[in-house]
Amino acid sequence: MRTDASTLIGTGHVMRCLTLADSLREHGVDSIFVCRRLSGHLGEYIRTKGYSVEWIESKNDQFRPEEDAISTKAILEKAAQPVDWLIVDHYGIDRMWEAKVGPLAGRLLVIDDLANRPHKCDILVDQNAYDRMETRYVELVPPGCVQLLGPRCLLLRPTFYEARRSLRMRDGIVKKLLVFFGGSDPTNETAKALRALAQWPGGAPPFHTEVVVGSSNPFRQEIASLCARIPHTMLHVQAENMAELISQADYALGAGGVAMWERCYLGLPSAVTVVADNQAASVRYAAQQGAVTFTGNGADSNETVYAEAISRALESPQALTEMTHKAFNLTASDPLRMESPIIATMMQMMNEDTTS
Repeated sequence: MRTDASTLIGTGHVMRCLTLADSLREHGVDSIFVCRRLSGHLGEYIRTKGYSVEWIESKNDQFRPEEDAISTKAILEKAAQPVDWLIVDHYGIDRMWEAKVGPLAGRLLVIDDLANRPHKCDILVDQNAYDRMETRYVELVPPGCVQLLGPRCLLLRPTFYEARRSLRMRDGIVKKLLVFFGGSDPTNETAKALRALAQWPGGAPPFHTEVVVGSSNPFRQEIASLCARIPHTMLHVQAENMAELISQADYALGAGGVAMWERCYLGLPSAVTVVADNQAASVRYAAQQGAVTFTGNGADSNETVYAEAISRALESPQALTEMTHKAFNLTASDPLRMESPIIATMMQMMNEDTTS
């Protein structure tokens, strides 16, 4: 797994790869993470999940593809066993890097959502939804590349599939709010949302609130202080039970990206803020489909935006129920499945390689 996390990059790339690694482990596949030692990296967290980390030392945060390719090749060449799959989830890596490093692995899988550079890979994964999604990568991948596109190809932890099978029916009444703007939340949307709750008319919101932040969130102290001031509010740091928290919530404030699709998969209505440029297109698409409401960009948001979003939700139970059904339609063609199509495709290719 070649991926990075940092305070600037965020944690999404690493978290996606951890989900994939956990699913592959169920099939007896071992994974090693190759990461740069950036400020806010998740190296220790990756180790707590049972995976080793090989470091690419970095003098600064500037990414140099040629140097990175040389360093990654050196790591793969000294691996104890041949590498069956090289998995890349990194915006700085393109076809040049993949052509240099890819031959050291049996197959190469790329996770992307920008569609702004060419790739040399066997599988291209983009879990987001866009207009004309099926043509986004036609000119960017080789002819034989398998493209797994859209939120129906989500990489989900097993707990999400289990939660979907036993999901309760929501009635549109907001009794529990979930607040989660990603692992690092660089624009501190969490604090903005909490300030809206702290200023609630009458002194206390008429619901419970679950707040989730990542261990790399630089505003944790401020967020903890705000949570302590708001009645019936609980803070979770690096929560391991996101499927449970999403299932139990009736409404959410959150960011785009994978976390948005996880909420949609479990039918949780949400107001979504774009906190990174790569989220904008898919958030707007989901909003156009009625699966979420769009609250704008993090740079332009404030507590008033979130107070108004919550107030509208409290006044519109029927709209929230409709949002749940539309979120299901975008993400779950088979709500009883227990594994991502990505895993099935990878295992099929591995079997074909073994047979040949």
